[in-house]
Amino acid sequence: MQNRQLQTWLSEEEYKQLEYAWQEQLELRNELKDKPSDLKRYEEKLKQATFNYNRPEGYSSKGKHSTAKKFFNKSESLCEDALEILQEILHYDSSLRVWFDRNISFEAGSGLSADIVSLPRLVTSCSHEKLSDNSRLASKQSVKLAVVERAMHNIGIDAAPASKPIVSKLDKFLDTDD
Repeated sequence: MQNRQLQTWLSEEEYKQLEYAWQEQLELRNELKDKPSDLKRYEEKLKQATFNYNRPEGYSSKGKHSTAKKFFNKSESLCEDALEILQEILHYDSSLRVWFDRNISFEAGSGLSADIVSLPRLVTSCSHEKLSDNSRLASKQSVKLAVVERAMHNIGIDAAPASKPIVSKLDKFLDTDD
């Protein structure tokens, strides 16, 4: 859905809400780019562990099992280092938990261990191991959809009801899957 179409169909106030909501998203994205340095240290250690975890597969397929084992052991060691960094970070500043993709507990049986799969990822990560995204982030399409849904909801409430063609177009927008 293009902005000029939405500008035609939405009221001036609703369109301003769309612009405001998208500006908030852009500001949030800028905030997320400025990670605390402690998180960068953890992220770098996790990156090194992942690199060393992925390397053994190629060596193993070429019959170089001892080299593959060295990389795997290095990965395990780096995962342990990453877990120590994580514990240290959260011990000194528990507010940094919001930067991670899952709840973090160091209790026995919590599922957190020094292996590449169970270590938390930052919400800004593109890793396949990431469990969830930052719930505050929304795509531009989602922002538009939320504004259109509010507009649809408010159609019957407003003093000046929207025309049937606009209601029909907004309804069509809500039914699209792109």
